[in-house]
Amino acid sequence: MDETEELIQLCVRALAAQMIAASGAELHVTRNCILGLTDEPLADHNRLTLGADPDAEGFLIRSVARAKERDRPLTAIMSPRATEALASVATRLGLTAVGTAPLMVLRPDVSVQPSRPTKIVRALGPELVAIAGDLIAAAFSEPRDVISRCIEVSMTETSGVETYIAWGDEGPMCTVSVIPTGDTAAITLMATPPGRQRKGVGRALLSSVIDDYRRRGVVRFHLGATEAGRPLYASLGFELVADLSVWVLERSVSGQGQKALAEAISDIL
Repeated sequence: MDETEELIQLCVRALAAQMIAASGAELHVTRNCILGLTDEPLADHNRLTLGADPDAEGFLIRSVARAKERDRPLTAIMSPRATEALASVATRLGLTAVGTAPLMVLRPDVSVQPSRPTKIVRALGPELVAIAGDLIAAAFSEPRDVISRCIEVSMTETSGVETYIAWGDEGPMCTVSVIPTGDTAAITLMATPPGRQRKGVGRALLSSVIDDYRRRGVVRFHLGATEAGRPLYASLGFELVADLSVWVLERSVSGQGQKALAEAISDIL
């Protein structure tokens, strides 16, 4: 198995841990694919990840059907191998390709040292969880109540999602979540509100967290970057593994898309 597909498997596990406690959560999971739906009518909180899988086409078709049943938009991310096999199917079902997401990895032989002393605490308990939620909502321009229902609920001692907050002179500055699986960990929800960026605290937080997890036995880290965040990750030693294709399904598809979906479902039944 190539590294991209191995990391997709880990992304599936990480997304399951992150979404399972969300309001109205519904998860469908295989080793290489996951569909996660919530009560929110926002594509960011209804997610589909597709890796190379013997039933990837069927999983895609069933996922679109289920999203339509719940009247939910969908953001889908596909590995290069899945994209090659499924792009025409996705288009026929009404999904639109909207760009790529860099899948990046920090390998064991890359040294990362904490960049500066920074107060960092884990977000546990109502007060700290709310602070992390405030930072995430401000950084991603998300409705505050949605963050509470979909993100904060995973910030518990036993969820597998471990969230940290960094403080600066202006108070809480940024947050990041880590989802370890064995000796590899996913980095997710790196969030610094616009007014608190370019002060070095985000770099300090991420480098300190990586250093701490390495002392605890984690040797490799992976993340899905945005183009805005990619320079920070590259400066810390993260390398591009693959550009994953990103697709969006709107809440309503055309009559042609509905017909294609019905025909596709009948083909696999």
